[in-house]
This record gives sequence, C-alpha cells and structure tokens, in this order.
Amino acid sequence: MSLKAFPSIFTFSPKSNNMAKDAFAFSGDDAFNYETYLGPLLFETSSIEFLSRLNPEGVGSVLELAAGTGRTTKHLREYFKASTNITATDLNEDMLRLARKKLHDSTIDFQLADIQGLPFPDDSFDMILCQYGLMFLTDKPKGFQEVYRVLKPGGRFVFSTWDNTGNTPLFKLIFNDLILPIFKKEDSARLTVPFSLYDPQKLISFLQAAGFIDNQVLPLLFKSGPTTAENVVKGFLLKHPLSRSVAEIDPTATESLAKEMQERLVTQFGSEEIIFDLRAFMGSGQK
Repeated sequence: MSLKAFPSIFTFSPKSNNMAKDAFAFSGDDAFNYETYLGPLLFETSSIEFLSRLNPEGVGSVLELAAGTGRTTKHLREYFKASTNITATDLNEDMLRLARKKLHDSTIDFQLADIQGLPFPDDSFDMILCQYGLMFLTDKPKGFQEVYRVLKPGGRFVFSTWDNTGNTPLFKLIFNDLILPIFKKEDSARLTVPFSLYDPQKLISFLQAAGFIDNQVLPLLFKSGPTTAENVVKGFLLKHPLSRSVAEIDPTATESLAKEMQERLVTQFGSEEIIFDLRAFMGSGQK
C-alpha cells in the first residue's frame, strides 16, 4: 500500500452563518456552480494525477475525506478493485448530495463527516485519501490524529494541498493581483485559506505528531482542464462566494473586477481555450 514514486517537480467547506465572511462555503447554488466551473478546471485532472500515484494493491477499504462534489470519488471506483469498500465523506451536505446524485453509485457509501471528529471506529480503513481539504480544518493536529485513529495498522494516509498562490500564475493573477488588493484594509487571510497549507515541513510535522511513519511530501505539477477566460471569471468570482465578500467591501466593485479579470486573463493566457499549469503538494504517511 505504498505510494508510488513520483517526480520532483477547492474543496470542502462547512456552512457559515455569514456567507460574505466565509469566502469558500459552497452551499445551494454555490455547490452547483463549484462543480460546473471549478470541477472540470481544477479537480478533474488533479484527481486523475493524484490517483495515478497510488498503489491500489491490497487495499480492501478506502475512506475519502472532503469528497466535495465527487470529482475524485467517481475515479475511485474505476481505480480500485470492485471488491474494495469505498466511503466518501464531506462536511458540506449540499456538496455531498450533489456528488451522490451525480455519481448515482450504490456501491459507494456517502456520509456526512467532520475530519476533526470522524464517526468511525478505530482501525477501520486500509487507505484514507483527502484532496484539498486539510487547509480548512480549524484544528489541524486533531484532524491528523483522527485520520490516524481510524486507519488500520499498516494503512496509508494520502493527501494533497495547493501550493502558495504566488507560485501558480493563474492563482497569483486572481488572488494576489486582483482580489486581495480590494481587502488591503482588513485581514484577508480568509480569502486564501485553500492555499494556506503549502509548507512541506509543516505537513511532515503534522504527520509525525499524529504518529505516522514513512512520511513524505513532494511537489505535484499538473495541467488544468481546458476552459475559457469567461468561465474562469464565473468560477472564481461571478458564480463564487468570493463575489459576496467583494460586494461587502464595495457593492459596485464586482462588475469592474470581473471585466479586469477577463481582460488580464486574455492578455496573459490567450483568448481561446486555456490550459493552466497548476502546482500542489502530495503527502503520505503510514500507520
């Protein structure tokens, strides 16, 4: 159940009572828009790349954490043997409902679950996977401890986190150059939470503190799915909870920001179909 060698080289979110303050709470229509615009752009190719680096041999049970709208989940059934038990979990009921409806696979057990308090007995799963969910945990050590608890001895935890926005041209343009300057008078850390866990040594320290051995965190480079500048603007602003955060600062800013974002995307990446270079980290540890 080791992780295959690989070369050096958004996400669940709980519901919030203040949607404008929670820039990554994908409920209701936001969950559908997340799947429509960001799913094929960010998470489809990422899921395929992620799973290609796993070793499925000897894995009889898999737990997916932060499954979101099921972009990775649908590939789990293809990648692991038919006899492998698959449980997909998320804290966001709307996203999980969308995943269940979209996949319509009775062999996958979908459950609401908080990573910081998993509703499973000790030593339950051979492998636990989490794509882009750990960044959202308010108590990250507790999350790693819970994963360790429900993993079987000898089992493996494999996860991915995004790199710093400054290292990915698409994210640098959207967040560093365009969105964050609007919030210069307030703490804008909440706007880059999905990109806040990019230090390999910190990730290793979380694994070690929870008891994992044979730990590694390595860079992961991959291509996005094809898209257009218009769909990027919709996915990251117009159809994204971020638009509410922008409107809270300046109710008139969204339209001008969307126009500038599209113009700069076209200038930097082209006016036709666009495929972006993306950067993340892939980590693993064994119980």
